[in-house]
Amino acid sequence: MRLSPSAGRTRPPRLLQRRPLRIVASGVLVIGLGLLMFLRLQDAPKAAPSAPSPAVLLLNGDTVRLDPAQVTELKLGPVETRPFQARREALGMIDFDQDHAVQVFSPYQGRIGRVLVRAGDEVRKGQVLYTVQIPDLAQAASALISAAGSLQVTSQTLQRAQGLAAGQSIPQKELQQNVADQQAADGAYRAARKTLGLFGLGSTDIDEIEKSRRVDTEMPVRSPLAGRVVARSAAEGLLVQPGAGNPPVMVADMRKLWMVASVPESEFGGYHLGQKLAVTVSAYPAKRFAGSLSYIGDVADPASHRIGLRAEVSDAGHLLRPQMLAQFTIELQAASDAPAVPENALAREGDGSISAWVTKDGQSFTRRKVVTGMTQDGSVQIVDGLKAGERIAKDRALFLSNLAQMAQN
Repeated sequence: MRLSPSAGRTRPPRLLQRRPLRIVASGVLVIGLGLLMFLRLQDAPKAAPSAPSPAVLLLNGDTVRLDPAQVTELKLGPVETRPFQARREALGMIDFDQDHAVQVFSPYQGRIGRVLVRAGDEVRKGQVLYTVQIPDLAQAASALISAAGSLQVTSQTLQRAQGLAAGQSIPQKELQQNVADQQAADGAYRAARKTLGLFGLGSTDIDEIEKSRRVDTEMPVRSPLAGRVVARSAAEGLLVQPGAGNPPVMVADMRKLWMVASVPESEFGGYHLGQKLAVTVSAYPAKRFAGSLSYIGDVADPASHRIGLRAEVSDAGHLLRPQMLAQFTIELQAASDAPAVPENALAREGDGSISAWVTKDGQSFTRRKVVTGMTQDGSVQIVDGLKAGERIAKDRALFLSNLAQMAQN
């Protein structure tokens, strides 16, 4: 059978008419599925709210409650009782006892001939430290020898003149001239002896020079006190003169030293002469050196408004060294017991007050404002606000204060 051309052209238009219907049906299906899912979500049970923070603010804002895990990070314990002693402390410096320390200069100009001691040597009073070659000594000795000879001649001449004058063999005027010559020679002789005495020579030494008519120009320089040679710049051939330049040798008694310090004028009233004190230095932090207050300054420093203090410190073991930094502690009164807590058990609040955190059950902590006193050896004296035996957080007080502040916000 043969189809006509018109029959072959009628089928495509029907297919085109069905395609929009399919698209509409698909859209309706998608919308229906979406609506069904929305309804199911609306009917589903709501999720439980998140768990509250482990620390919950209670009561009036001064109590927090921690979970057991947080409590384990705290150190809990009772308020203890310990002795507190009113004391004053000041920083200073170790120095020589200037009453028993001396810079040994040469009393005359010359050159050092021999050095007989070294730094660190213990010396006796009067021991020779070094010698000095003195050209002027030879001149002074020569003047003595000459004066002694003139005195001898004039004395003999006067003696003869007195005998002749007794027999009226010479005029009185000649006798008087002999007397004047003898007196002038005696004056020159005495002056020559005193000049030699300025070189440190004794009467016996001067008599020996006069008798032997010889002099050793190398003179000894002796220690004026017993002690230790703490410094020595002397060397053979070094030119020295009285009081000029560095001292050739310095000797000091190191058994007693000074500690020199200064304190604010506001604390001045707490000090008096003779007060006992303990001195510590960083080299021996566990050792205390006994001393006593020996001087209180008469004038305050106009710039710093501080007053100088000086204490005598015993150091028989020669452990301290001058120029060391040191700290002294003076106990002003007898110790008295008081409630005490560690420094970390206290927190400074925003209003400037100090607080501690008290607990009874080990989980709830209540803020308690306290009044503090002295701080000694890591413990703080509680004047008011806590009693001995009350259980507190002995550390991380600042953490608890911050936690309470966060809970309030």
